[in-house]
Amino acid sequence: MKNNILITMGILVLLGIAIQGVFGIITGVLLSAILGIIYGAVKRNKQFLHWSVIALTIDILCIIFFYFCLIQSGM
Repeated sequence: MKNNILITMGILVLLGIAIQGVFGIITGVLLSAILGIIYGAVKRNKQFLHWSVIALTIDILCIIFFYFCLIQSGM
């Protein structure tokens, strides 16, 4: 089951890249992290949950940093 979840996460990231380009990486990682958190909580897999939360945190920080830099650039 764990392999299926990891394959699904990879497909989500690749679909994000195919549909949105470089910004699809952010969306794909965000959706994959949420999927990983749900899987980790349901199966009580602490390691999977831990890494998914780390990925979600990094992704949210990168989104905030991107918007902050966008506002500062004056575009």
